[in-house]
Amino acid sequence: MQMIVCLNGLDFNPYTETLGLTANPFPQTPVYEYSRFVTIVQELGATPIPDTNYIRNHLRGFSEEFINLCCECFCKGEYIEFEVVWKDDNH
Repeated sequence: MQMIVCLNGLDFNPYTETLGLTANPFPQTPVYEYSRFVTIVQELGATPIPDTNYIRNHLRGFSEEFINLCCECFCKGEYIEFEVVWKDDNH
């Protein structure tokens, strides 16, 4: 499984500015069981992130490794994208 993680370090929501939406409405995985988690992650690419504490609070319940990766990649004033890949033995 894989998805693109976007972190919005800008001071505006690019989806609201360009499309009138609150976040990316398109799921990135075809597995229903992941849809809720994908939506939570996709919100980080929409709402402006003030600091890494926001990321930690927003991703509460996710693995520490994933949270730390997001915090390490975050850069205030920039829109960052990176790919994550994980093994799913069930699908």
